[in-house]
Amino acid sequence: MTSNKLKLIACFSMLIDHLTYCFIPHYIWESLYESSENVWWYLGRGIGRSAFVIFSFLLVEGFFNTKNLKKYFLRILILAIVAEAAFDFMCGYITANTMFEAQNSVFQFVLALLLMYILLYIDKLFAEKKPAWRYLLSAVACALFSLAAYFLNIDYGFIGIPLILLFFYFRKQGWRLVAAVVIWSVVCLFVEYQLEWAGLLALIPIMEYNGEKGKGWKWAFYIFYPLHMLILGIIRYIQFFC
Repeated sequence: MTSNKLKLIACFSMLIDHLTYCFIPHYIWESLYESSENVWWYLGRGIGRSAFVIFSFLLVEGFFNTKNLKKYFLRILILAIVAEAAFDFMCGYITANTMFEAQNSVFQFVLALLLMYILLYIDKLFAEKKPAWRYLLSAVACALFSLAAYFLNIDYGFIGIPLILLFFYFRKQGWRLVAAVVIWSVVCLFVEYQLEWAGLLALIPIMEYNGEKGKGWKWAFYIFYPLHMLILGIIRYIQFFC
């Protein structure tokens, strides 16, 4: 399983998630079994949970394997900025009062890249000193970045950074990584993220990752993210006013 194949799976998962979000209403006050639309809503959004898990895994792999971290960071930052308008449009945040209602999840990756760089710098700075300071500063940095994601209203809130850090700290640790992500999904159940357990399905292709990139498709994935949201937003807008 190459990284490009993982990206294809993640993109397909994300497309199903966004199609469900845009075109299948979720009646929050009805039980799952009282509405067929609710069943499809939970199914579609559940499938979509795999996308963020896979992209989080690939972000960490990119962080460690890139030849130029600065260029990699700039690509992710530009993607987050460019995609924000499409994300707001798809979600219906098109007025001055709602445009900062939420930011797209790629901003989680921007923060995570900065945080991983800081964590490695802390490890290097305190490599020959007592580990207590290293652990303390690392914990403070992780907490601050998670809170930043929450208060900036970035999609996935304060649970996104912890997931990425699991892939960072348990990289190439097999079943320890699986156990850590399972625990993360259980914790999410208690902080109002009820569907994140469905993202555990993403661990199946992730465990088959062979460390290879695969051929082609480099820019296709960067283009797909804002483009598909823009198209869905246009269709949703036309449907609403017709």
